[in-house]
Amino acid sequence: MMSGLPLGVDRSLSLRRPHGHTSLKIHRSILQTFLVFVVAASAGLVLLSRRDRTVTVTFDYDFRLSPACSPKLTKKCVKQFNVYDISPGVRTKLFSIPVPAGAAGSVKGITGTSPPVPLSAGKHTLAVTAESVEGTESDSSACATTVKVKR
Repeated sequence: MMSGLPLGVDRSLSLRRPHGHTSLKIHRSILQTFLVFVVAASAGLVLLSRRDRTVTVTFDYDFRLSPACSPKLTKKCVKQFNVYDISPGVRTKLFSIPVPAGAAGSVKGITGTSPPVPLSAGKHTLAVTAESVEGTESDSSACATTVKVKR
């Protein structure tokens, strides 16, 4: 017999200590369960606040800098525009916009609307890039804006 317990009995299995005090291990287990619940509830609130929304962007582009792809021009040309959410800690492609037919020179008012995409309420930084036929993209900070998504 060691420490007042019969040989082979693990002290951590004791649910009550003398004088009615509960085990520290039980308190830690309850605290861990509570923390897991709080984290799960918080994640649930974040996920619930993410709703499918449509995003519409309008921008201008000067095709004199990089021409639009065409049946005659198939290299080093703009294939499409990509719209991203580049909020801090995020870089998510939301949708793509085709190059307008016959685009040349400075084109104003290029518009695209996304299919429903999951966006949470709050501030988001949206950016548009020009993607070449080779797959490279322009700098996302060159055409970016901050928007506030309502609940």
